[in-house]
Amino acid sequence: MKILAIDTSTMLGGIAIMDESLLIAESRLNVRSTHSERLVTEIEHCLKQSGIKISDIDLFAVATGPGSFTGLRIGLSTVKGFSYATGKPIVSVPTLEALAWNFPYSKYPVCTMLDARKKEVYAALFRWE
Repeated sequence: MKILAIDTSTMLGGIAIMDESLLIAESRLNVRSTHSERLVTEIEHCLKQSGIKISDIDLFAVATGPGSFTGLRIGLSTVKGFSYATGKPIVSVPTLEALAWNFPYSKYPVCTMLDARKKEVYAALFRWE
């Protein structure tokens, strides 16, 4: 199953193309330009790098926050457009949960945090069983 994953929830966004558990292509969106300026160009770059066409994608994954409201809308609307054009499904990925999956075998609780600006954070606590 080929998956195109997009994260625009934070200032450092990302794009990845996976085939089963194999990472085929990835790109990071840096803070020098907005996600709306670079997202589609970087998706095209990843597709070209991987030799995959958008019609070959089986599933679209998108980060759903918490995070930048505008960034989330950019990622969601892009994925919805691809889904509408190809008829392929979308899966949402909570940003804090995705971060917690970096420690799937932790015997201790995992606390993930993101800067919410204005001296606040988004946080969640995860326990794996």
